[in-house]
Amino acid sequence: MNKTVKYLILLLLIFTFITMPLTVPLFKSSTPYSMFNSDWDGTSKFAKLAYHEGKKVIPLLGTFDTTNISKLNGVLMIIGPNMTFTSAETEQIRLFLERGNTLLIADDFGTGNELLKALNVTARISKYPLRDFFYEGDDRLIVSVRIEDPFLARNVTKIVTNDPSAILVTRKGETYASKMAMVNFHRRMFPIMTEVRYGEGKIIIISDPDILINQLYDENEPFLRNLIEYLGADTFYFDEAHHPDFNLYTAGTITITRFLPREKALKLILIVATLILLQEIGVFTALWRVMWRYLSRFFRKTESPEELALILAKERGWDKGEIMEMLERMGD
Repeated sequence: MNKTVKYLILLLLIFTFITMPLTVPLFKSSTPYSMFNSDWDGTSKFAKLAYHEGKKVIPLLGTFDTTNISKLNGVLMIIGPNMTFTSAETEQIRLFLERGNTLLIADDFGTGNELLKALNVTARISKYPLRDFFYEGDDRLIVSVRIEDPFLARNVTKIVTNDPSAILVTRKGETYASKMAMVNFHRRMFPIMTEVRYGEGKIIIISDPDILINQLYDENEPFLRNLIEYLGADTFYFDEAHHPDFNLYTAGTITITRFLPREKALKLILIVATLILLQEIGVFTALWRVMWRYLSRFFRKTESPEELALILAKERGWDKGEIMEMLERMGD
């Protein structure tokens, strides 16, 4: 093949690799609390934060018995559930916890209590909303400023909720509403997050799933960072199967076109053309010869006097026998 054709093919391959489109999988959902929902009521930002914090993020689209979660290791994230958990699923969760894993339930008025009851956990999420004097703009955006756990409190000044509930029948909590908070006309300091030991594992209960949604992400990001580290495991399994009417209205790919600016393209052409020209006129070959002559001085084998004499006799046309006889006499 002609050298010019080869070089043109090389240039074409370089430009194709640099500018060819990149295809990325894309999934979207409009379901509230879904990790695929990038709207205000989704948890896509929280899932993305977990990923950037080094966690493996995996959605569970099927029931827990079909996905056999009892064999998995990590954190099971059940956020805003609104569908019943079957006895087979409850048994899978029980085995998952007893093996030392973590379950996070973030719920207010969904089916979280059904699962807690099935697991024989005494703690419950109140079916009534929590009200407090400390809120932001809207009296439903309750602000929690009391965080008992020093790890969760790092760099956190507040946790903003959205129409939360409260946790009942628990020994202690990790975060609280104020002493002025009220649930169903009962006033006291209600916890909004607590931890319950279960076998070798633990259950984290949060009484408002909206703490994790995109709308409140900016306010709650410091707390969410701490929460991800607090949960500890390397893999987060996001439950999508217990969201009502879960849908993936987009399931496909997006194409990212990579554009090479004109200035960079011209520079690339000039560099490649210069390298080709230097190769053709033999510059690289000449440089290699010079380098080899220089380096060979350090690696050249040391010749004996006899070998040097024979080389010299060959160059001058002398008789080799006479040269060797003369060397012998000199040695005597």
